Amino acid sequence: MVILMANPAFDRHYYNPGNWKLGFIYFCPSDKRLIVSKRIRALGWTLNFARPLAVPFVSFVGALVLAILDLIGSFGNASDFQMACELPLILGLIALCCWLAKPRHAG
Repeated sequence: MVILMANPAFDRHYYNPGNWKLGFIYFCPSDKRLIVSKRIRALGWTLNFARPLAVPFVSFVGALVLAILDLIGSFGNASDFQMACELPLILGLIALCCWLAKPRHAG
C-alpha cells in the first residue's frame, strides 16, 4: 500500500544543502523519490542519484529517445509525422516525471 507522505518530511531533505553535490546533483538516501524538482523548481526535475534506479532510468530514457528519433529519421522529410511522434514523447516524459516526483512512503 502506498501512502502519500507529508511534504515537510521530504522538504527537510530537499532543502538540506548537504544533499546537493556540486550544487546541482541531488543525492539523498533518505528520500525515496527517484525524481525531484531542481533547486530552482521552475527549471524542471533532476534525479535522486542515491536511488539504485537513477542510472538505469537515464539510460532507458536516452535509449527510448534515440530509438524514436531513429524511427522518425527513417521516414525522410515527413515533418507532420515527426511532430506527431515528438509531441506525445515530450508530454509522456513530462507526465512520467510529475508522477515520479510525487512524495510517497511505503507503509
